[in-house]
Amino acid sequence: MTIKPNTLQTLSRRRLTGLQKKNLSYWLFLIPFLIGFCLLFFWIYFDSLHFSFSYIKTTATGFDQSWNGLANYRYALREDAEFFPMMISSVSGMLLQIPMVILYSLFIAVILSQKMKGRTVFRALFFIPVILATGFMAKADMTNLVGEGMWNSIGSDFNESASIANGLFTSEDMAELMFQFSFSPMLSRYVIGAVIGIFDIINVSGVQMLVFLAGLQSISPSIYESADIDGATTWESFWLITFPLISPIILVNVVYTVIDSLTRPDNAVMVYIQRMYSSGKNSMGNASAMAWLYFVAIALCVGVIVLIIRGYIYYQQKD
Repeated sequence: MTIKPNTLQTLSRRRLTGLQKKNLSYWLFLIPFLIGFCLLFFWIYFDSLHFSFSYIKTTATGFDQSWNGLANYRYALREDAEFFPMMISSVSGMLLQIPMVILYSLFIAVILSQKMKGRTVFRALFFIPVILATGFMAKADMTNLVGEGMWNSIGSDFNESASIANGLFTSEDMAELMFQFSFSPMLSRYVIGAVIGIFDIINVSGVQMLVFLAGLQSISPSIYESADIDGATTWESFWLITFPLISPIILVNVVYTVIDSLTRPDNAVMVYIQRMYSSGKNSMGNASAMAWLYFVAIALCVGVIVLIIRGYIYYQQKD
């Protein structure tokens, strides 16, 4: 039995390439999320967008809604004296925090990826701040759990320890030391701010650390073995092998850090929008407009950062 050339061409056209199979698998994994989003969240976003263009008056039975165009957005950008400066401050603080979070989480991930005793315990210890920062723990009433007197005693002991530590080496001492080494004032302020905010950096770096760990473990050991045979040092292996291969993970962590920093429950803009939602005249309309303006600002930040970083990303071909 012979197969005609036309039949062979038809079979080859129907056969999916490796790239097409990957794209198909991506969409298959996205289908559950898309279905859930369309059924559960789409109408919530639609109502919020509609509220942002409406004047909403609360009544005893609910609320009355009337179209008022861009009035809510003009109020948020021109009339409200706190929202826009607060949003700019939040975005600028996030941009300054990104390098510190990425460098710290990558540094800890590289250390924890080494073979050593108790590696699992150390990984759990570094992830504990993420668990403590969850909504349940953050909203827990500590005074009811341990008693107000005991909690005050713990707080006083902590303050005393902090004052002793500050007496040993303060931020002013660090600034003076950096000035003696001829560091620029801008770099000095940045480093001192990172040291002062190290507790916050540790709290928000747990997820990034785990993502980096997963990326480091996906690198084939044979690549490092070949580099060792060629006489490469550990420093050269990191910059020529590790760093390029985890560059896509760096992009993922940067995007996650941006979104996490700007949408945390304790973020100043988020708190202000929630407070605006339940206070004053036309509070729902103004809060919805502020929320959508903040959403656009976050989307622009993510888009600009991705466009800047993607040119330096190395994607390893495994086909």
